[in-house]
Amino acid sequence: MLSNIPNATLKRLALYRRCFVELDEMRVRRIQSGELSQKIGIDSATIRRDFSYLGELGRQGYGYEVRVVLEAFNNLLKPDDAQRCILIGVGNLGRALVKYFSSDKFKRRLFRTPVNLVAGFDIDESLVGQHIGELPIYHLDNLSSYIEENHVTYVILAVPPFVAQKVATSLEGLGIKGILNLSSTVINVSEDILVHEVDLNMELETLFFYVFQREQLKK
Repeated sequence: MLSNIPNATLKRLALYRRCFVELDEMRVRRIQSGELSQKIGIDSATIRRDFSYLGELGRQGYGYEVRVVLEAFNNLLKPDDAQRCILIGVGNLGRALVKYFSSDKFKRRLFRTPVNLVAGFDIDESLVGQHIGELPIYHLDNLSSYIEENHVTYVILAVPPFVAQKVATSLEGLGIKGILNLSSTVINVSEDILVHEVDLNMELETLFFYVFQREQLKK
């Protein structure tokens, strides 16, 4: 069961799934844990332990069948029962996300995401009433009513930092399960909403720190 998987393993599942999708696209049918370890930089023992939570996916000396592993991930994520997601903030980053999620690769069964992006929201009157690709854009004033009427459960927050908390607070009590926060500031919401913070500048700084540390160790 998903609830029994440790948090450390949960954080790696998306990386594993992406890797196996790439292997499938390259028509690789089977891969050994050692080969997988070299590909993604995670030791073989950790990979085997992580995969043990998903069932019997491989055999010693035989490795993992790519399609079998992908099916296991799909059974876990249930992409055919996609949850509705909205994008709040349709600036440059928001539009890039819409274009990314509109890619043909997300239409393939084995790579479909369990979340379906259904609408965007902004306060820019030049965007309201328009479509970005197939995604309709609504005014932020209609946010609460849209969420309740369309049973939205996930939000991608891509607004400027100074309004992020206000927007996040307005989502409380509307049945939202999770927020992907791209606003480059920490937000605080009620405990029934899970927030995943992604700050691209922090990720880049983290990369710099890793490089700096590696170079210092070489001296």
